[in-house]
Amino acid sequence: MAKMKIIDYGFVGDDRTSVRIYTEDGGVIEARRCPLPERLTCSGSKPALYCTRDGHFLSLTKLGLREIKPNLAQAGTRKCTHTNGNGTHYPFLRQFGAKHCHFLVAGAWYGPRPQGMEIDHLNGDILNWSADNLEYVTPKENIKRARLLRVLRSIGRDPKQMSREELLSIFNKYYFTNPKNID
Repeated sequence: MAKMKIIDYGFVGDDRTSVRIYTEDGGVIEARRCPLPERLTCSGSKPALYCTRDGHFLSLTKLGLREIKPNLAQAGTRKCTHTNGNGTHYPFLRQFGAKHCHFLVAGAWYGPRPQGMEIDHLNGDILNWSADNLEYVTPKENIKRARLLRVLRSIGRDPKQMSREELLSIFNKYYFTNPKNID
């Protein structure tokens, strides 16, 4: 993920839940405020953490808006709180309560996680926490999708190279044509 070069920013609305960022290359990017745990309050206010749709994290400080890089801990160490089963670790932001990047992005762009739901990385790449690669699903559906991703890889299709629409189309087609083979 390339570093963003911010030249200016402005808040959208009075509640400061969104910020419009102007980059050096002339682009305009929207970022939304990330949900943070209450325990992170300091002096009665939470730190301001924003994320863009493509997964860049920004912190609002007295000096302005600055980009924050996620931490990548090794699986099996005290720093790593969650792995995906094959030893790969989920990136997190240590300075914001060690929250995993995919939780922050999904919370900012899709709202709070519904009870009993998990966050699915559509293409199976846990290092891609952009909003377009995330979706709330049931644990059962998450397992079904992981199995289907393994099948795609075994026949030479790389899910990381596929679009969100293409992956969702494959998931839906598989669910409706082979319902007995999924469970």
